[in-house]
Amino acid sequence: MRKNYAHSPLALLFLFVLSSVSFGQLASTGLITNNTARTLGLERSWYMQAAKNPFASEIADVYLHVSSTEADWSFEVTDGDKSYFIRDKDLDNFGRPLGREEARKRATEQSALIRQNGGESEINEHTIPKIYMSVVSDRGDVQLLNAETGEVLWTAQVGDPKHPTSGVCTNDEHTVVITGISIFILRNTDGAVIESRKLQAIPGAGPVSLGKRIFVPSIENRVEVYNLDVFNWKPELLPSNGRVLSQPVLGQRSIAWSTDRGNVYVAGTAKASMWYRVNTLGKVIAPIAYQAPGRYVANCIDGFVYCVDELTGDMVWRQSLGEVLTNEPVLVKNRAYIVSRDKNCYCLDMRNGDIVWSQPNMQRIVAASGKRLYALDRLGNLMILNLDSGGRTKTVAAGKVDFVVSNPLTDRIYMGTRTGLLQCVREIHQKYPLLHIDETALAVAEDEQEDQNVDKPANGPVAPAGNPMPPVVPPNNPFGGNKPPANNPFAPGNNGGANNPPANNPFAPGNNGGGNAPPKNPFQN
Repeated sequence: MRKNYAHSPLALLFLFVLSSVSFGQLASTGLITNNTARTLGLERSWYMQAAKNPFASEIADVYLHVSSTEADWSFEVTDGDKSYFIRDKDLDNFGRPLGREEARKRATEQSALIRQNGGESEINEHTIPKIYMSVVSDRGDVQLLNAETGEVLWTAQVGDPKHPTSGVCTNDEHTVVITGISIFILRNTDGAVIESRKLQAIPGAGPVSLGKRIFVPSIENRVEVYNLDVFNWKPELLPSNGRVLSQPVLGQRSIAWSTDRGNVYVAGTAKASMWYRVNTLGKVIAPIAYQAPGRYVANCIDGFVYCVDELTGDMVWRQSLGEVLTNEPVLVKNRAYIVSRDKNCYCLDMRNGDIVWSQPNMQRIVAASGKRLYALDRLGNLMILNLDSGGRTKTVAAGKVDFVVSNPLTDRIYMGTRTGLLQCVREIHQKYPLLHIDETALAVAEDEQEDQNVDKPANGPVAPAGNPMPPVVPPNNPFGGNKPPANNPFAPGNNGGANNPPANNPFAPGNNGGGNAPPKNPFQN
């Protein structure tokens, strides 16, 4: 007789363990645990659940912006191995922020007190520009966060929840959201809607904004420019051949975008006027990338990568990778990271486009620090690579993480889930954000200094870097093979005596029969 173990205690315990393990896997929230982060030399800075309408299905867009007008200050007072931080946002006894000067004063008093007690102390001031992160769901739920601390500055809901959300952007003063064919401008200080208008055309992607000018890509072969100072909001038009289906990118003085027909256009931002169209051999449909102090980088479907001067439109360099390129370039420091459709990553030198290294099985660049590059592999695992060589150092399963923000601005890693979970991960020793725009400026200065220090000949023009000039060879003498040139008969000592004066020049002054008189002009009376 066959014995049935279905209801035995051992079988019940076994089923319970299996169900517990399965439940633990399914209940994974997508968070990187602190233990996992520490094994990678990382730590979780913050995490939060984005506010969403209960019927919203996912996060539609995330935008990062480093403010050029706002910053936070903190003063680090050292006492041996200990450190005390006094921040301008700390509150006084009346619940008001201290402010920069009061925080500095308190830091000075704290340092003086440590010295009075026989300790050694110094004050280090840290300036952290305010980094905004704007998040919008597919039903118009908008949040503005402090991307460094995770603080929720405000939450708002705009537009009709039934209308699709095209995207969001943030500048120093405003956050701009497009839902349906309506555009909403919210104030960064409190999230109040200060303007809302109907667009003239159907948007093709998220907007970008600079000051009071808002640039909206359209599926009607143009980019529309709205000015907050003009009440009727009649847009200026920047025409282009093809629909604009990706978010434009802002340069220092211009804006660039690609179209579905493979063209790249650049226009001015101070005044809405077309500058030029980039001449590429193939089609460019991926978003354009920009790096100060004036370089646009575009990926072409046929495998070419183009680097263009912002002001002139001249081609700085062109590199062929031989693979289909449909992803946006990621520019960090003096490197461009290009991920092909076949999941191969190429690191290019921004000076000349040379391939520094390549790495297979990569689908997305996440962020970069001083020495590390963070990316996702084919399976969605988080990879850590050496920034200089591209060699893999570690790989960790990212669990249910299905949403990653590519961050070319700082060294922070932002990832989470489409359902609204967001987390910020940073390297343990990097308490303050590493701004890549500062590193880029430093790298450009170092490259220029290196070019100036290239070996050059004692006499003659300077050889360009990487292309030394050949030695100068005197031309052959047609009257004597490779012999030295014949003696000058008018040189001293060549007219019959070692130290004799040169032979008289019949055309010199005084040699026409009149002492030092100038030669006579035969056509003059």
